[in-house]
Amino acid sequence: MSELDINSEDLFFTQDNLYEIDLLEKSLLNKVDTLCDNVYDLEEDLCTESGDENIPPPKNRRRLCIRSDSESECDSVENFVTQNVALMSSSRPQKWREPRGLQPSVIAFTEPTGIKKPYDIELRNADPGAYFSLLVSDEIFEEIAVQTNLYAERRESSKPSSRLNSWKSTNKNEVKALFGLIMYMGLIKLPKITLYWSTDRVFKQTFAPSIISRNRFELLLQNLHFVDNETADTTDRIYKIRSLIDTLNNSFRRYYSPKEEVCVDESQVPYPGRLIFRQYNKSKRHKYGMKLFKLCTIPGYTCKLELYAGKNHEQLNTTPKNVVMSLCKEILDLGHTVATDNWYTSLDLANELLDRYTHLVGTLRKNRKGLPKQVINAKLKPGQSVAMENERGITVLHWKDKRSVFMLSTKHSKGFASVHKKGKVIRKPKMVIAYNKAKGSVDMSDQMSAYSSPLRKTIKWYKNLGIELILNTAVVNAWIMFCENTTQQGIVEFRRQLVEYLVDSGKNESISKRPKRLKHTLKAKEGKVRQSRRFCVECYKTSVTTFGSRLAKNKAKKVATYCPECPGLPHYCLQCFNKCHRYL
Repeated sequence: MSELDINSEDLFFTQDNLYEIDLLEKSLLNKVDTLCDNVYDLEEDLCTESGDENIPPPKNRRRLCIRSDSESECDSVENFVTQNVALMSSSRPQKWREPRGLQPSVIAFTEPTGIKKPYDIELRNADPGAYFSLLVSDEIFEEIAVQTNLYAERRESSKPSSRLNSWKSTNKNEVKALFGLIMYMGLIKLPKITLYWSTDRVFKQTFAPSIISRNRFELLLQNLHFVDNETADTTDRIYKIRSLIDTLNNSFRRYYSPKEEVCVDESQVPYPGRLIFRQYNKSKRHKYGMKLFKLCTIPGYTCKLELYAGKNHEQLNTTPKNVVMSLCKEILDLGHTVATDNWYTSLDLANELLDRYTHLVGTLRKNRKGLPKQVINAKLKPGQSVAMENERGITVLHWKDKRSVFMLSTKHSKGFASVHKKGKVIRKPKMVIAYNKAKGSVDMSDQMSAYSSPLRKTIKWYKNLGIELILNTAVVNAWIMFCENTTQQGIVEFRRQLVEYLVDSGKNESISKRPKRLKHTLKAKEGKVRQSRRFCVECYKTSVTTFGSRLAKNKAKKVATYCPECPGLPHYCLQCFNKCHRYL
């Protein structure tokens, strides 16, 4: 070992390793000898067939493998190891040993957490609307209004309809009122959207009609759009929502710093319609939906999210390791601890995160490559555990609870700690406790989003996703910031105050409300009847159509009653008024 003079910590050479390397070298030399023999025989055959005696046959069959006099056997082994260290490090099995508690040390986490300065002081006494507008700014609503107008105008020119013909350009305040009503519909749930404007005494609501008319609401919802279809990159499957995702991710990162423990997991946005990247999940209530990869921190704040667009179309989210590295790109090299479930956790991910000074803890699948068989295949009784660690201090644990639990951690050893559960003291591995603590952030985010969720069935997937991002993910993030910076408040009350903020934003500006319905009445003119009589408008119109203009004057009725609410004060007989004009 001293003759080789190899001091690399990554190469744990023993006498057995050198013996295996020597055997490998001899095997390679034998193959080279065989190749040289074949070349020698071929050259001899060529010389014989050509009949040229001036061409001498090769004198040394091992001319490719000649060692110098000064080169020893150990020097040959050392050169061989040096030249093939990369190949050996990737192919040789991991060296596992009993846990010694010597986990790799990374940069100590010293970053500030929570709401970033100076926003924590500026929003100390602010209402919920201020926190929400910090994450979902007026610029976002302005862009939605612009794209909605553009989309409606193009639809009107390509597919004209009676409803689209009455389209009037919207603005950011009307769009905010639209989203406020959608959030209100999550608080007060009715079977159909039209029932919020119903006059039936069972379903009658007064809030929605006071904000916007039913036809206008349906028209805005029908044309809701987030991007220009003609200028966007249509090769991207999610181009209709990509800009909104990027804008919200920037806002989530700009105003809030994550805690030391973060978690990577996925959430599902329900969508039962046809979609090429729709996912099936039998464990969810809504089995079909769109998959969102999330990076969350305690107590449920979403730091970053990405939409899965299909295996054959993704560039970043192709493997579990790539998903984690993409989501954690902005928080690497800071000393964070990332918690992942068994779909993401692997030795490759642990090594790559350690190279970026980030810890990993997570559940593990027993069929992952490179795991110690003594730990994976161990037969344990409830409460027992077995663990091993490799040369980098990565610990793999097998703990038998009600069933076998496999864990991997770069931060914890095999130590146990006591926890209280249902009045009992239970001992659990420290890495299990740390994982449950970090994993709760995604669960809390999904739980808070489910309370009074405004999601409804829609034909367009991007509308459903846009509502989810603005009225669920962003609202939960704003609620967490509000609770951390002021006083604790329930999520339902927080949503109620946001509804008021959104629908009242444009009170001073014009929003297309339903005009008050005129009450038509029939009134008799004062004075002499002979002087105030005029032809009944409807009778005269019918007579002209039937008899012509000459005979119409003789057939139409002359009356002194008129409608004072209409311009021009048209005259009507009682029969025509009740039939055609009273309910106009």
